[in-house]
Amino acid sequence: MGQIIRCPLTGLTCGIPVTIQDKSFFLAEAEKPENNRQWRREALNTVLEREYKYKVRSALDESDVNAFTCKICEMIQTCAYGIADITSNNPNVLLELGMMIALGKAVIILTQKGQEQELKLPSDIIDKEVIPFQDYIEIMPKLRKMVESLPSPVSPPSPIEDIERIQPQLAEELKKVGVDIIKEFKESITEAKLDTISFREEKEDIPPELDERLRSLEEKLENMRGLGFATDARTASLRAHYFYNRGKYEQALDSLNWAIEIEPDDPSTFNNRGLTYRLLKKYDESLTDLNHSLELGPDDPNTLLNRGNTYGDLREYDKSLADLNHSLELRPDDPDTLVARGVTYSKLKRYDEALTDFNRSLEIKPNDPGTLYNLACVFSLRGKIDDALTYLKKAIKADEKYREMAKTDEDFDNIRDDPRFKKLMESD
Repeated sequence: MGQIIRCPLTGLTCGIPVTIQDKSFFLAEAEKPENNRQWRREALNTVLEREYKYKVRSALDESDVNAFTCKICEMIQTCAYGIADITSNNPNVLLELGMMIALGKAVIILTQKGQEQELKLPSDIIDKEVIPFQDYIEIMPKLRKMVESLPSPVSPPSPIEDIERIQPQLAEELKKVGVDIIKEFKESITEAKLDTISFREEKEDIPPELDERLRSLEEKLENMRGLGFATDARTASLRAHYFYNRGKYEQALDSLNWAIEIEPDDPSTFNNRGLTYRLLKKYDESLTDLNHSLELGPDDPNTLLNRGNTYGDLREYDKSLADLNHSLELRPDDPDTLVARGVTYSKLKRYDEALTDFNRSLEIKPNDPGTLYNLACVFSLRGKIDDALTYLKKAIKADEKYREMAKTDEDFDNIRDDPRFKKLMESD
């Protein structure tokens, strides 16, 4: 819908880009009395959320938000429309109402019946919709009519649009610089081998000089976004690859959301966002995206692998196995999928099949520490202590992180008291 990136308190440009969500209302409301808040929310939720599928956001629903903060400002700017209950003349409510009006949002004002005649609204808001009520249930019929006739959300001009009106030549120069930055960023991403369609479990090791160049270019891209520069979905997606590789999953998620806003029908982007949600342990969101990705691009082995892993996290092992089998039918010798299926077999206590998959994966990808670790888990579960310790030692030698994982992994409960295991858990 466009971005609003100017601070309403200082008037200065804000570096946090905000995108307006069409089906959303910001509710300016007082916390006390609690009964009023409960009845008000029930009436609003019935009409807006349940009947018309609008999301209603309130600062009172957020934790650690006091008075007027950047978080509240972001919430107000993100929402397409506003509602303000000014019954108690609460100063925070009036401030939030003023914010919404200043941003040109369509605002519905709630006030106690009998007080609407006393409202002395400024001349620039006398046309705002006012719903007088005695009990909150009375607002519902009129609210339905107002929702039916809502105007399109207002998207204020971005800074670059302001510059174009005032100094068109400067705006043109800035756009040329932006094109060069995007070109260099894409070339650097390719050099770093981060330009694959789908995210990989393995992270790429990036040389320090290239990593610093990418960090600098990414900052420039963020500044461009803050100024309101348009970009392409591929650039937004590549930014997500960069953040994902650095383990910055929240920032990767933000870039993927941006890419989907630009190009809403790309199955690989939904696959990547589904994997990112999984790493953030947001499994419902992960499954929603992975299912949608498979609707857009059926029989993609990467997406089937990711959905199989998500089902595994949810301990829905039969569904996990079905997806992983299908993925291997399409791509029989993928080591990551073989390992994932081996883990699923292990959870189902089908240890011989798990060992077959792990050993096949090692033939394709020798000395892979994750596979060595999973072999150690299976041997431990089967009571083969010597084999378990042998493979665990190899995994730790290849990657120190497996020492910490083994300390709390239930698969090693069978050998936890063995002196050799205790010795392995000691750092060198």
